[in-house]
Amino acid sequence: MRLSPVVVLLSALLAVQLSGCASQPANQAEAADTADETGLPDYNDETDISIEWRKQLGVGAGTAYTRLRPVVSGDTVFMADTSGEVYALDLADGSEQWNVDLEQPVTAGVAQDNGQLFVATRDGFLHCLNSADGSEIWRSRMTSESVAPAGTDAKRVFVHTVDGRVTAFERADGKQAWSYETAMPVLTVRGTGTPLVLDQLVITGFATGKLVALDKTLGIPRWDVRLATPDGRSELERLVDVDGAPIWDNGIIYAASYHGKLAAVSLNGETRWEEEGSTYTSPELALGNLYLTLDSDHIQSYDMASGAPVWTQKALHGRRLGQTSAYGSWLAVADGEGYLHIMNQVDGELVGRKLLRPKPLHVNYPNQTEGTNWRALRGRDMGIRSPLVATDKGLLVYTNAGELLLLSVQTD
Repeated sequence: MRLSPVVVLLSALLAVQLSGCASQPANQAEAADTADETGLPDYNDETDISIEWRKQLGVGAGTAYTRLRPVVSGDTVFMADTSGEVYALDLADGSEQWNVDLEQPVTAGVAQDNGQLFVATRDGFLHCLNSADGSEIWRSRMTSESVAPAGTDAKRVFVHTVDGRVTAFERADGKQAWSYETAMPVLTVRGTGTPLVLDQLVITGFATGKLVALDKTLGIPRWDVRLATPDGRSELERLVDVDGAPIWDNGIIYAASYHGKLAAVSLNGETRWEEEGSTYTSPELALGNLYLTLDSDHIQSYDMASGAPVWTQKALHGRRLGQTSAYGSWLAVADGEGYLHIMNQVDGELVGRKLLRPKPLHVNYPNQTEGTNWRALRGRDMGIRSPLVATDKGLLVYTNAGELLLLSVQTD
């Protein structure tokens, strides 16, 4: 049985928060928005955050623990929804170019490379689509469900499934090239990372707390590094999953684990440095630093050369933060209440904030001014779990309620 503490906490909090929602007149709805500021930290308002466009895509992930994210190729955004639809949108204005229905809930995607899209569905299939029109090129059965986008190279696509396997498929026809399996602990955090595909290696982390490098051609392990060691009396205390995707820069791999560490590892498996840093997410690299959302909801900055801590931002503690994303000279992170927070990369100072609440339905009440039907939002998750995606047109944000937004962030 898989158990995610994050999912349990989200469900409980949402049940409490949404139980009191009802249809309200406009002035009361405005008060509800203002009330959401309670408990938020002060910040220096140095940025202007504006919504360039927003588009509803299906029903969203809601409380289901998926982290679907948009991917950009040229002027096109590709996005999949949990309902099974895959979309191609114009990055400039959000207009739809095409959409297809896979008729199964999507659990992972979208990965894009050289005219092909790769999406995983709940029934255990990997779908390869033509990025020009969404037509299916092939589909192949995986060993289990996948909840992270695939990794790719020119010939193959690599998928990490929740049963602890990494499988390579031929891009030409979807045939399996090899499969690597590792033993799984009794209890794991629901999630895996996207495999990092290099010239000769495929690198990914497992629920055992290990980072493993596989031979890209044969699928056999070349080396492994332990990022976390199971410790504690209960299975929950012994969770050591590596759920974030490793990243690579200038010959060094950076990866982090839950109940473990952030480490810099060379291509031959030698650990250059390691620092404490328990997380569910991937590190972000910018301006010579690594940025990591810790499971304590603190943002930690590390020097990429030595691993030495640079700064810590603790003001967002308890807000169920997602993965950090570098955008210009800023660092962006979204939370479980639907807020986007902007920080300065240099010192972590909070310099901007915007609430990205899903659009409610507007109705006219008898003998009252126009109001907002907040009941239409009942049962919808207001948060943002998917990683933010920086583009040359702005910052793409996909909410748990199924809205995709393009934001511009400028100096105020």
